[in-house]
Amino acid sequence: METLPEAPPRRVVVVVPCHNEAATVGKVVRDFRAALPEAQVLVVDNASTDATAALAREAGARVVAERRPGKGFALLTGLREARDADFFIMVDGDDTYPAEDAGRLLAAAEAGADMVVGTRLDTHEAGAFRAGHSLGNQLFNLLVRLLFGVRTRDLFSGYRVLTRRFLAATPLIAQGFEVEAELSLQAAVQRFRLAEVPIHYRARPEESPSKLHTYRDGTRIFMAILTFFRDYRPLTFFGSLALFFLVLSLAGGGVVIAEYLRTGLVPRLPLAVLSAALFILSALSLTCGVLLSSINRRTAEIAALIPWR
Repeated sequence: METLPEAPPRRVVVVVPCHNEAATVGKVVRDFRAALPEAQVLVVDNASTDATAALAREAGARVVAERRPGKGFALLTGLREARDADFFIMVDGDDTYPAEDAGRLLAAAEAGADMVVGTRLDTHEAGAFRAGHSLGNQLFNLLVRLLFGVRTRDLFSGYRVLTRRFLAATPLIAQGFEVEAELSLQAAVQRFRLAEVPIHYRARPEESPSKLHTYRDGTRIFMAILTFFRDYRPLTFFGSLALFFLVLSLAGGGVVIAEYLRTGLVPRLPLAVLSAALFILSALSLTCGVLLSSINRRTAEIAALIPWR
């Protein structure tokens, strides 16, 4: 009886972007090497000024450098370095994500999910979230649900499994902490299968302060979400602007027309000019939305044809 050839072993790479994580990177590397003996641990040293790189090598990781500051730059460098893998585990180097949960995330990816997110909001240690971060996470989740219809429970989790299929079809350009939001939105827009697996989120050690700046990075994330909405939902974005300008135009123009019908005069000439300008802006916004929506469709058609060439 002829035996079927054995399936090749899965190739797994753990990508750990790090900036000044000397206090925790060694433990993170050792934990993931113990939890996933078959996986390679790749630490991306993102312009660290401490001993992050040396301690990561000492713990058994492969280390590459990315001098451009920003988590997005570091993560994309790591993903490119490990591009031959089948599954990519991204995790922060601050020892807040448990390595023992990696097997459950991988199992969900092997079951068919293109991206698996380790969600932190169900179980987490006291003090794991800084003041306002949990509320901010929920508000951004609500914003994404309103704009894209994406029902995600944890938009900013840094613990994920990505498949090679997902990365091959996904253009990622985020430079900083908005990279997690971009990953989730790309998965939603391109209709990839997304799975969420609850994990136990740990508090950061005191000797490893957070690199996230609440207001600065929150503003960047907010602008990134709006930019993504503009680029991937142009008809809705510019259509909403067109409706806004049209309502203002009709409100002002209605007053001018009512006075003209009553008196035969246009005493509020500036209001009449403003109303006309707003109407023109409304028409231009709608035109932009229609044109960009058509361009997006043609771009998607070309992208769909590329793998067949």
